[in-house]
Amino acid sequence: MIEVTQKEKNVILEILHSAFYDVLIPNSINFTIKKDTKRYERLMALMDYQFKMAMKYGEIFLSDDKNGCVLYINKIYPSIQKVYWETELLLKCIGVQNIFKILKREKLLMTSHPKEPFKHLWLMGIRKEYQGKGIGSKLLKETLNRYQGDVIYVETTTPQNIKFYTRLGFTIFHETNELNYPLFFLKLRPYG
Repeated sequence: MIEVTQKEKNVILEILHSAFYDVLIPNSINFTIKKDTKRYERLMALMDYQFKMAMKYGEIFLSDDKNGCVLYINKIYPSIQKVYWETELLLKCIGVQNIFKILKREKLLMTSHPKEPFKHLWLMGIRKEYQGKGIGSKLLKETLNRYQGDVIYVETTTPQNIKFYTRLGFTIFHETNELNYPLFFLKLRPYG
């Protein structure tokens, strides 16, 4: 496992874009991205935002083979830089007309976060051609070992992700369909 620095940014963006570009089911990413012919650019803008946020407010880890990554957020605090990044995301990815639905989503997520301090497993991606080969499981286990004294929180939309996370010890503590797609909230209690 490699702790990511700014120099791996392009690798991380390539992995995340590859992992999510062809995933067209209703989920948080597709809910966020404005629907038009610019999916490639809008998805890249979203992944760029997520990279910057995780670098500032958390950590990013890369698999040794550089085919998978996981982004964690520790705690987000207000900053001018964050406001700038959110404005950029609004213009390049979300679209001004979608701002209210995104604010509704953010409010739902914030009210569903655990009450105790936690690490947010914000995003995980494996290059499309390497999915199902154990890269994600290995990388996630390595990062969970690093955070073994912390509560880890994640949200997901797909049954296969739920199976993946529950095999690693996560439990569902809340679920909703309030955004017109299933959203499951899971956490892993400290095991260290």
